[in-house]
Amino acid sequence: MMSAFLISCALLIVVLIASLFVKINEKVFSAALWGLGALTLFLLAALIVQRLLSTKAAFANPWALLLLILPAAVAAVKNIWKKTYFPHLAYSRTHQAAQSASAAGSFTQWLPVALYTVALILFVLALARPVLLRRTTIPPTQGVDIMLVMDASASMQRQDFYPNRFAAALKTADNFIQKRINDRIGLVVFSRQAMLQAPLTLDHDAVRDLLGALYLGIIDPNYTAIGDAVGVAISHLKDSQAKSKIIILLTDGYSNAGTIDPLLAAQAAASYGIKLYTIATASPPGSGAYSSQEEEINEGLLMEMAQTAGGQFYRAKNELELAKIYDTINELEKTTFTYNIRTNQSDFYFPFILAGLALLAAGLLLEKLFLIRIP
Repeated sequence: MMSAFLISCALLIVVLIASLFVKINEKVFSAALWGLGALTLFLLAALIVQRLLSTKAAFANPWALLLLILPAAVAAVKNIWKKTYFPHLAYSRTHQAAQSASAAGSFTQWLPVALYTVALILFVLALARPVLLRRTTIPPTQGVDIMLVMDASASMQRQDFYPNRFAAALKTADNFIQKRINDRIGLVVFSRQAMLQAPLTLDHDAVRDLLGALYLGIIDPNYTAIGDAVGVAISHLKDSQAKSKIIILLTDGYSNAGTIDPLLAAQAAASYGIKLYTIATASPPGSGAYSSQEEEINEGLLMEMAQTAGGQFYRAKNELELAKIYDTINELEKTTFTYNIRTNQSDFYFPFILAGLALLAAGLLLEKLFLIRIP
């Protein structure tokens, strides 16, 4: 659209300049002048409308746009009034013939009128008071606070999940984080000890980066301290003012290390109003080439922990089931948010006024100083 407008302006200028130096038939010149002028004004109006739509703008006084009929009315009245009420004297048509030969007379006569017309259109648009609308969506101040507790013990390298349990757990947790746009999320990683990897934050990109940086062996991987891991998560959730607080514990083994009993940790979570979801990540014994030959999961303990803290227990036998479990938790912990939309508006009518004054001044200067016509 902009390129078409610039080309139209360039052609209009070329025709006007050519009329000063080259003899052009008056009818041909008038047709070209009015055609290019109308096209240029149309493209200018289209650009203005496009600008208004793209910036979500509006007119504060749209009724003023009815005044756009004034330019046509003024032009019509000017011609009728001039022919009807102004006395005129018939004289030789030699001068008109010369004008017809060079077309300079048409240029002299209509250029100031065109400038006045465009200036009047700009003044009407300014009177309609165009404003830019800026809508700001204010997110909810309270969502769900979530602590992800991730097992990093040596058994998580088993390949009964693709490509292994630990990689599958990281991938599904990352997908889960991306779906919790308005929730604060933290991360705890554990094996023999429990370590806070990320505090509760809305900076999900940072949490995902820290999650992606995890590796087996970041902590002594030979033991599994489930109770200590839940305790670390509780310490960062207990003072939260969120309407809902949850812990998602993912592990593939027995609790065989740490100083906090897992059931006591679950009871502590319940006392602070924290909901605990437990996920056992291991295929059944002997179910595949990469499966363990004996049960690795203490399902009874994880189920009791979840029930104590008001959550649920899940068993994932492969990476697809693990992804579905996270989707299920995502649906269970949905929160309905009410977004506040604040609209600010700023005037931008001043450029229309400046442009109109500039065209008005240009028309006066051309008519009174440079394009003086002798009757």
